Amino acid sequence: MNNIKFVDLKKNYESIKEDITKEFFSLFENCDFIHGKKVEIFEENFAKYLGLNHFIGCANGTDALEIAIKCLNLKEEDEIIVQGNTYIATCLGVLNNKVKLVLCDIVEDTHMINLEKLEKKINEKTKAIIIVHLYGFMPNMDKVLQICEKNNLFLIEDCAQAHGASWNGKKAGTFGDISCFSFYPGKNLGGYGDGGGIGTNNNKYNEKMRKIANIGCKLKYQHELIGRNSRLDTLQASFLNVKLQHLDTWNEMRRTDASIYSRNLKSVGDIQLPVVIENCIPVYHLYVIRTKYRDELKEFLESKKIQCLIHYPISVAETDAMKHYNFDLNDLKQCIKNSKEMLSLPMFPELEIHEVNYICDSIKLFFLKKNLLKFETFKTNGKPGILSCINNFHFDTRRFFTISDFKEDDIGKKRGHHANLNFKELLIILDGSIKVKLINQDKIEEIKIVSKNETILIEPMKWIEYEILEVNTNIICLVDKEYSYSESIFNFEEFISFTYY
Repeated sequence: MNNIKFVDLKKNYESIKEDITKEFFSLFENCDFIHGKKVEIFEENFAKYLGLNHFIGCANGTDALEIAIKCLNLKEEDEIIVQGNTYIATCLGVLNNKVKLVLCDIVEDTHMINLEKLEKKINEKTKAIIIVHLYGFMPNMDKVLQICEKNNLFLIEDCAQAHGASWNGKKAGTFGDISCFSFYPGKNLGGYGDGGGIGTNNNKYNEKMRKIANIGCKLKYQHELIGRNSRLDTLQASFLNVKLQHLDTWNEMRRTDASIYSRNLKSVGDIQLPVVIENCIPVYHLYVIRTKYRDELKEFLESKKIQCLIHYPISVAETDAMKHYNFDLNDLKQCIKNSKEMLSLPMFPELEIHEVNYICDSIKLFFLKKNLLKFETFKTNGKPGILSCINNFHFDTRRFFTISDFKEDDIGKKRGHHANLNFKELLIILDGSIKVKLINQDKIEEIKIVSKNETILIEPMKWIEYEILEVNTNIICLVDKEYSYSESIFNFEEFISFTYY
């Protein structure tokens, strides 16, 4: 298997190379590098795609947020609430406007802002909420709108990771007073350099934000307010016009890969998979799993030539840049907990099915070695009985046997007084339960209770003892080599004293 990149931008480019090359050379025929016609065309096209009246191209997603908030004329004592697991750029949009930033905790399984906690944070100083459609997912936007309307709050959507996502058939970026996008190369809709944009249905906001982004003026030299220089390059707009035509197809390809991930990994113990709430159609900018073995798993996958990333390894409130704002970390416990467990798996439209399967198989192998792989149990349509299975666990079986028919007086008795010297052994508990003790050559003990529909993989160089805990215990054992007495040993003292390598 070749290296699997986290995002392969070259593959994406190859799929549209002809059209991109054409746009590149056409730019030099007109030489309209700044505020060229293609910028206007892209703004119109993307506004139409979203279902908005206006869209304004700017230099990057961070600028989009800063310009959006500047447009609202807020005061220093005013507050804006943002979820605490976002990228720091969302927070900079607030702080660089000298408005007070309030961070809110999240829901553990969806990674979305905790709406109950959000409501409790609203006071007379609260003027706006920024909802971040993180990883390409959306929260309950009906509830968000209710909260904003009830409290007379501005709603800003951070859609940097959600190009094309929808809630109840309505696209991300069309719920708020203003929405902000990034066109960074790795985004679902990304250019070949920096870029960003701002959407709105409000005519006054549109006029003002255009002026802010264009050095405070609508017409050259007629500066009406203090603005900034934040323009979307004509070249990037040309590229984005090409890529916008493919966005829905690419998002569907992402959803296909995500469904393969979810289907293959749902039987793996100690992994939390992405949760999609009802009415949300996500675009899977990222496919993020959570596990307490995150760092070990990342290292293991990298040894298998699979590139993974962490978004984000430090919660924003814990960064050095934010420490002097004295955020209450106890109030952001879920953000902090999730930041220590999250791992982003490869995700891009051109990721091939066999690559996704290889990634899943590698994850299964890691957890099999951790003795945490469990059976997947489900009812098969139209067929009697319950099916329990483990798929593709990469165990090269050379010997197979079962142990069953235990009596009452077998409870508590020990079996398996031997060491595996150079082969692996997989115990599968079909019924009942056993207590397994594994001891290595350093006399370090590991004890596990293994119950129905669970497995334990016993690695080489382990002394094995297990006792039966239930009379109905039924065990299958698979071994990866042909078994002979010369490969096992039945005396612990001999096991720890003998040199095997």
